[in-house]
Amino acid sequence: MAFDLTKLNQVDFGKAHVAFAKCLETVIRDCLDRPGDKSTRKVSLHMKIKPVMAQDGDVVDCEVGFEIVAKLPAYQTAARPYAVDRGGRLIFNPDAPENPEQTTIMDGEEAS
Repeated sequence: MAFDLTKLNQVDFGKAHVAFAKCLETVIRDCLDRPGDKSTRKVSLHMKIKPVMAQDGDVVDCEVGFEIVAKLPAYQTAARPYAVDRGGRLIFNPDAPENPEQTTIMDGEEAS
């Protein structure tokens, strides 16, 4: 049978077709999960073809494999300021994310 893209579901027991469908579903779910992220998502289907040659150099066959990749945007949070201490640590304040130096009325009280 001659190969074309419409026959992808018949190649290697449909494995590439199923992988493509799974990647497509992953990308669509990501769009639904993060509607505020307008970044482009990608599903790529690469067909890798390697010639098989006879001893005289003539191509007699090809080895064919498929690579299916879903590319999603990275998850990101807002950048917040952190203080740096002399010990090389990053210091943050969970009660005041915009100001790591902010003190609270509880600062300095002894724990009971």
